Amino acid sequence: MKHKFISVISILLAAGAFLSSCNNKASDAKPVVRFVRPVDVKQSDKLLTSVSMGSTVAVIGENLGEVVKIAFNDQASKLNPTLITPTSIICQVPSTMPSEVTNKMYLETSGGAKAEFDIAVIIPSPSVESMDCLYAPVGSQTVIHGKYFFAREDGKVDVTFPGQVAATVNSVTETEVNITVPVGVDIEGPISVTSAYGTTRSAFKWHTTEGLFADFSETATWNPWNISRFGEENPCSGQYLHLYGGVGNWAWPANEMQLMWINPEQTPLVSEGEPADYAIEFEYCCEKWDCTPMILWFNKAVTEQSVDGTEAQYHWKLYETGFTPGVWSTIRIPISDFTTSKAEDEERHIGSFDDMVNFHMMPFGAADGPGELDLKIDNLRLVKIK
Repeated sequence: MKHKFISVISILLAAGAFLSSCNNKASDAKPVVRFVRPVDVKQSDKLLTSVSMGSTVAVIGENLGEVVKIAFNDQASKLNPTLITPTSIICQVPSTMPSEVTNKMYLETSGGAKAEFDIAVIIPSPSVESMDCLYAPVGSQTVIHGKYFFAREDGKVDVTFPGQVAATVNSVTETEVNITVPVGVDIEGPISVTSAYGTTRSAFKWHTTEGLFADFSETATWNPWNISRFGEENPCSGQYLHLYGGVGNWAWPANEMQLMWINPEQTPLVSEGEPADYAIEFEYCCEKWDCTPMILWFNKAVTEQSVDGTEAQYHWKLYETGFTPGVWSTIRIPISDFTTSKAEDEERHIGSFDDMVNFHMMPFGAADGPGELDLKIDNLRLVKIK
């Protein structure tokens, strides 16, 4: 039995050595790239001589199964082993700026075999995606987010507001530009960012008025119960809603800490598309928020307010996600996120525009203990996101 056992081990070791030898031969084989093409089947016959940063491409050739590294210029692509076969590799072109531009793609196998292929990486113009505050006060700092913010040799990019007003640029990364808002930027319109490789205008608008239904400059026509507080100190754009006072576990807030916006027209705030196509967007500045969710909800054409109704609610909990005291920011909440009840024990949804006539806010619900709330809100608007 002992001899048979040793014989079996010998066979297994020999088989392992054979497989190892095969694997080494496979990984030692030099990869060969025949061409690079788009992954879209409709464009599979298109051969690429240049690729865009962030794009996904298919590398076609031979001996590709053991490739463990692909780099475009000197930037490595993150490889997914499930997308690698002996004749193809699907990978994403890195979005980071190369230190050295060689216009080549480099491949390396696990066995150290290397190859290269001529292909240029197109460095795109900036992609301007969002801004921390669309109504940031003059002289304050805010951040523009996006991609491809590649600075010039002086380390800067240019940011221009509507009216061709230039902002002061404080710092730049490939995905963020920190700016100081200049004087004279109260005109609505897109913001432009100019990098070393081009200029792009934002899809969003500075001082946007799209879907605006309450800027709190006038407080009489929509406020039949004469509740809420308003203020003008440290504004982002004139008078704002100011909710402040004590909060706690299921503690009913004073009238001054509630918003009851009753639509003077008593018709749906929007009518095109579906409710899920929209989001409610506004600016806020939080000084203190210890606990207790802020309940947001719409209701139908009625001149009353009840947190105990059947409407779908959104529970805003900024105290959980964090905030910078005294800084104005923009928040966007999709209507599809209005999904709960007062006690968060029932799933609800906004079914039609008929449910979106009036708008309400109040701090109420379960909390760890008593605390304080000091929150400024301005420029309530419904914006289309789809």
